[in-house]
Amino acid sequence: MDMRGRRARWAVLVAVLSLGCSHPPPDATPEGAVRLFLDQMEAAGDDRRVVRQVYDLLGPVSRANLSERARRAKLLQGRQVEPWDMLAAGRFGLLFRPKTMRSKIVGDRATVEVTGADPQGEHATVDCVRVAASWKVEPGFPGP
Repeated sequence: MDMRGRRARWAVLVAVLSLGCSHPPPDATPEGAVRLFLDQMEAAGDDRRVVRQVYDLLGPVSRANLSERARRAKLLQGRQVEPWDMLAAGRFGLLFRPKTMRSKIVGDRATVEVTGADPQGEHATVDCVRVAASWKVEPGFPGP
């Protein structure tokens, strides 16, 4: 085998090995999507770039809700309002620190049970939906 052939085989081997060592994205599971959503909301503060990333983690029902809110705000304020501007990231705070998360998946929908240190008093249920290869969070915003 000539030098080119060896290099090509080596390159293919390295590519295959690197694929095997890669980690799945955080939103590959419902629990990962919820954890990522909570982490991003907590980190967002007033950073519009991070708030936009939080918006990208939402499912289609939540996005439609925020889009309608933004449309109404635009009519009232007379200026462009983006759907992610409707997220109150700067006012977000966790009621408890998640300790465990367990999901129940049925088709393209999942329910994530989140518990804290006190499972009786620290409990939340978060709905998720699979969109393409990732899971999105549907936090259940009140109607617009």
